[in-house]
Amino acid sequence: MNRPGSSPLWTGAQGWTGVVLTGGKSSRMGQDKAMLEVNGKTLLDRALDTLQPLVNDLLVIGDPERHGHVGPFVIADDLPGMGPLGGIVTALRYAIHDRVIVLACDMPGINGSLIERLKQGDAQCDAFIPQCDGKREPLAAMYHRRCRVVFEASLAEGKWKVTDALDRVQASYVQICAGEEGWPADLFRNLNSPGDL
Repeated sequence: MNRPGSSPLWTGAQGWTGVVLTGGKSSRMGQDKAMLEVNGKTLLDRALDTLQPLVNDLLVIGDPERHGHVGPFVIADDLPGMGPLGGIVTALRYAIHDRVIVLACDMPGINGSLIERLKQGDAQCDAFIPQCDGKREPLAAMYHRRCRVVFEASLAEGKWKVTDALDRVQASYVQICAGEEGWPADLFRNLNSPGDL
């Protein structure tokens, strides 16, 4: 399931699956955010390019008809309409490796240094999440596949917020503040509407 031209860095159970969430209807943006170009490259391609050198295989949770051109690893969300948590559950269901780096496509400031930092989390934790003074960033984070059952239970109870689901697993947090300690000021910038561009 590797992107064409890529080669795995590691093998076996200790590898990593990189996941890009393409988002839902992009109603506030008015167009498919994943295909929006920033500096000549689509947000989807930017996210894949960030993840690819640092993971063993890739998944895109999105529309195979709209996004399938990037490779055979585009999977439709099993739980459409349930927000990012539904996309994460789908990713955890299909990931080859236990450890999964999840990245929302509409965060173009995420860089390889953050991905590397996420991979340094405690191997025993269920999730490893960046935060800045209590503000969590669950859409640029590491999840273990064992989170899936708990997250599915949250969805079944009508609780769709990723942050609420995180309170039900063994999550660890790392203080990373954009613009501090060498991190770019736009590290966690989120593109939701044309005004964000």
